[in-house]
Amino acid sequence: MTLSQTAILTKQIITISISLLILGLVSFIGYKIWYSNYLSHLPPVEEKPDTKFGLLPMPDFPQSSVSSSNFSYSIDTSTGNLPKVGTGTDFEKIIKVYFITKTFATLLSSENSKILAEKFNIKSQPQIISDTRYRFEDNGKSLTVDLDSGNFAFQKEAAIPDSEGLEDDKKLVADFEKNLQNLSVLKEDLLSGRSKILRQKSGSLAQISLWPKSIENKLILTPQFDVSPVNAKVYKSADNLENYISLNFTYFPIDTSTFATYPIKTSEQALEDLKSGKGVVVIESAKSQVSITSVYLSYYFSENYTPYLQPIFVFEGPHFVAYVPAISSEFVGAK
Repeated sequence: MTLSQTAILTKQIITISISLLILGLVSFIGYKIWYSNYLSHLPPVEEKPDTKFGLLPMPDFPQSSVSSSNFSYSIDTSTGNLPKVGTGTDFEKIIKVYFITKTFATLLSSENSKILAEKFNIKSQPQIISDTRYRFEDNGKSLTVDLDSGNFAFQKEAAIPDSEGLEDDKKLVADFEKNLQNLSVLKEDLLSGRSKILRQKSGSLAQISLWPKSIENKLILTPQFDVSPVNAKVYKSADNLENYISLNFTYFPIDTSTFATYPIKTSEQALEDLKSGKGVVVIESAKSQVSITSVYLSYYFSENYTPYLQPIFVFEGPHFVAYVPAISSEFVGAK
């Protein structure tokens, strides 16, 4: 092969190589464009609930004096309709159910209950109600302690003068938290949760309530809509335990790192459950016709230990509140 022929062959090889490179590049870009377009037209992959806790127990709702089926309901929300499940983060189709930690008595639980009694100025020896339940009584005061959970209920006999004034709400809450801290029972999520003050008409007595903080923008609700299981009745001020008529502390740790996901009912299904008596009325309307002005999802926290923190539908109207289990019925068993 002559030098001239070699040059021509080399030029042809370079030309063919460049052409193949350009063709390959154009093909690759075309494929990427096609694949992106293909993916964009695929239907979205719907998340599936893992239901890894299995069949859930019915929420431990309180006993109600009236069935939710005793009322007729009109929907008078701001939109005039029920909220649509699956259209926003407040009404997702799949929701988390959280594990609630169960604690047990230790060798120190008995001694800790005596220390707690002394902080209430109760110096008597405990009455042993059961292996895990002690009661202390002294000079018109009583304290009942659950050794497993550390939960307790304190009461004192006292006459409250009608003339006694009360401090403002903010200070009542702050002083209540301070006393819970002094009693070594204050939990962090109670500090960041909501609070409520209910004052007697006479203005001499207040009931202070603290709830655990909201989870994923959903309130923690309890058997009494306006009163938390962590509450106290005080007169004058909340800074001194001697001013406490009662102090109830019921708290179970919510493990937000351990959860399962479950499908929820539609709001229409929840309303039908309410109408058929499958809800519980926690604030009873004096009228048989109830105007529902607000429907939302919350988490229900029982006063008795249950292993799971479950979501509920809340139906609220003037002087009326009712709860309905939110998890789809096929995943909920007996109470």
